[in-house]
Amino acid sequence: MFKSKIVEILSKIKVFQGMTKEELKTISKHCKKIDFERGDVLIGADQNPPGFFILITGQLKVLLPQRMPGRKEQRASAINLNVLHPGDCFGEYSLIEKTRTTASVVAEEPGEVLKIAATDFEKIMADDRLAKIVYHNILHILIKRLRKKESELDLVLLAS
Repeated sequence: MFKSKIVEILSKIKVFQGMTKEELKTISKHCKKIDFERGDVLIGADQNPPGFFILITGQLKVLLPQRMPGRKEQRASAINLNVLHPGDCFGEYSLIEKTRTTASVVAEEPGEVLKIAATDFEKIMADDRLAKIVYHNILHILIKRLRKKESELDLVLLAS
């Protein structure tokens, strides 16, 4: 994928809003395009942070698996946490916390993502201006996700 195309894609992604074209070019140097098929696991639960991902096309499901690797206890079934659509990002939790992943991200349909490897994400975040923009935007994205979950929970509680 041409770098100019990647810059164009990044310019439309919420997490990079507020960046200059030059800053987006810098970030594009760290992006790798990955194609996936239905059923592919892009992030597995309980792995080292693989990187920061941006969904370009397709649809992904975020879930807590029925059984975590290396543990005896298990859930009654996998728990669906979210559905990701083009423009959504994922992988940020374990990168920010510097912990192993807790959820899996599985392809619901074929598509493609841009991946910034964990080490490259750290290099980008070493730039104070870029880090400030990215973390500010991630915070807004996480607040929006939390409010959506609170609203869903409220509906469940009202129905019971």
